[in-house]
Amino acid sequence: MTFYQSMQLGARELKPLIKDSEEKSLKRKYTTALILKSFLCILFCMVVVIFFSSVFGQENSIVGVVTILALLTFRFSNLDFNVKQSAFTILGIFVILILGPYLASISNPIVASLINFVSIFTIVTLSCHNIALSNHSILVLSYLLLYGYEVHDINIYINRIFGLILGGIIVAGIFYYKQRKVEFKNTFSTIIKDIDFKSERTKWQLKLSILICTGVLIGELIHLPRAIWIGFSCMSILQTSQDKLELRFKERPKFIILGSLVFAIVYLILPQAIKSNIGIIGGLLVGFSATYKWQTVFNCFGALSTAIPILGFEGAIIFRIINNLFGAIYTKAFDKVFNKIDDMISNRDVIDEEMA
Repeated sequence: MTFYQSMQLGARELKPLIKDSEEKSLKRKYTTALILKSFLCILFCMVVVIFFSSVFGQENSIVGVVTILALLTFRFSNLDFNVKQSAFTILGIFVILILGPYLASISNPIVASLINFVSIFTIVTLSCHNIALSNHSILVLSYLLLYGYEVHDINIYINRIFGLILGGIIVAGIFYYKQRKVEFKNTFSTIIKDIDFKSERTKWQLKLSILICTGVLIGELIHLPRAIWIGFSCMSILQTSQDKLELRFKERPKFIILGSLVFAIVYLILPQAIKSNIGIIGGLLVGFSATYKWQTVFNCFGALSTAIPILGFEGAIIFRIINNLFGAIYTKAFDKVFNKIDDMISNRDVIDEEMA
């Protein structure tokens, strides 16, 4: 494996290689690759976000974040159908990112939840035909980020539209360039035809969409600040594997609390001049993290650093913990209820077929 190839690997792949390599030269190569990759990734993210902020306004820096997230995902991933059609589908998803979050943000919570459901279910259906690729996690995360970072000025929103158009073109273009030689049997029409509410895939897509939207809705109705954190928690914990869901249900609350406490200590210790860089430090540490629990810990850095100007130091930490705990408990309860209803419907269908 060349040094460049090793830099294409994530911490999850590189850390075992570092641990298992007997030769010091290999250990050094993989360690250097991990460190350099993490620094370059953060640097690249900063450059893109700064570019979008300078062109489309500081209020739309989140558009740069969304573009980066999609870019890092679709550099290697695919939508499991025809590449050219997939590229146009990515553009279509960015149109949803333009319209859905804004329309929801100017509506009352009930209407907003319906808009969010239609938007998120469409995104999940189009991007997650092969659930194992987990494309939905980045795209739904992007949707929720845009929903959470509201715009109330029409000029700022117009800039956001142009920013997302540019972001969509960049992501779709790089996706097509990277995947253009890959052949897929599926087409866009295959994805639409495969929507079947009796199939496990569609039922899971429906479950995820309802869970996220109702979780955020409840948070808004009881006036929890940063209700999108509930959506993040729901999406993170709900998995196709029940064992993985149970594991994340146990791990996420503990490590959210740990991450919030570590952030608090670091925030109080660091000089004022450096505090603005805590989010960057967190992003760098996420790059070094090979497990879900430590990624959860260090993701708190970025989330809390952006929430402090809105909620204050204590408020950000308190609601980071409360919202994630609520999201975890709600996901567990919702999963049980959804599965029971699904079993009842399935059993009724079996009885109807036998009687027919």
